[in-house]
Amino acid sequence: MVDVVDEYGAMAKPCSMHSIFANEYYVPFGSILRRNYNVGDLVEVDGIHEVIEKIVQIDIETFEERYGDYLNQEQLAREFYMSTGSITNWIKREKIKPDVTLPFGTRKIYLFSPDNVQKIRKDNNIAEHTDETIKKDFFDFLAERDYSLSYKMPFLLAVLDNMDGIGDAKIDDVLSDYIAFYEDRLEKGLPVDRANCPYNSDSLKNRKFIKQNMLANPFEKFERKRFMYYSKDLNVISMNHALFIKLDKADYEKIRHQMHEDLDRYYSNLR
Repeated sequence: MVDVVDEYGAMAKPCSMHSIFANEYYVPFGSILRRNYNVGDLVEVDGIHEVIEKIVQIDIETFEERYGDYLNQEQLAREFYMSTGSITNWIKREKIKPDVTLPFGTRKIYLFSPDNVQKIRKDNNIAEHTDETIKKDFFDFLAERDYSLSYKMPFLLAVLDNMDGIGDAKIDDVLSDYIAFYEDRLEKGLPVDRANCPYNSDSLKNRKFIKQNMLANPFEKFERKRFMYYSKDLNVISMNHALFIKLDKADYEKIRHQMHEDLDRYYSNLR
């Protein structure tokens, strides 16, 4: 059996018989079973003669086999409930060191092994977030009351008002309620939000723009911490099931009460 493979780049690995049979020595026109070739040997296959000019050890592992359980920069940020910018800053300051650095055009991809992830967590006293801690994590997140703009509050209320019995809310319904909140303020002659908010009488009529903005912020803040997910195919925003099953009627009342209270305080401070 003959295995002939063209040359490939550093990242692209050929699917060859040498790979399948884990023979790390690739020789053009060579037998996949033979391992004792020497430079200068003559190989004949079907009347074709080739002289072995070099023997090269090749990487028979795929990228997935080697790095499948590593976390990239974005995944590490989500694992630690941090922003990607914070992880980038830590890398630049050499506070943390990736196990693998791969060039990707003008950028670099950083990969962290499972052992390194645990070391970083321990060295920086980063709490572990699991399905068991998700309810506490959620209420801790709300308790931060981190509102650079008003988005989180009407968004969360819209999700809760449209959520069904399995924790799903149709995104078009959420979007309608979200837009209606700001349109109501406009109709009453009240400020929509801070000066840097792009919502106005014209932009609020553009559902595509508002939807994109809503998914980028505030939905992404909830999604990053794994409290919510968005299914583009199903067109629904879903609450993480692990969180959904832990919330009861009193919890929902508490959330709604805080959101309305925070909205009143937020807009009072704008005057």
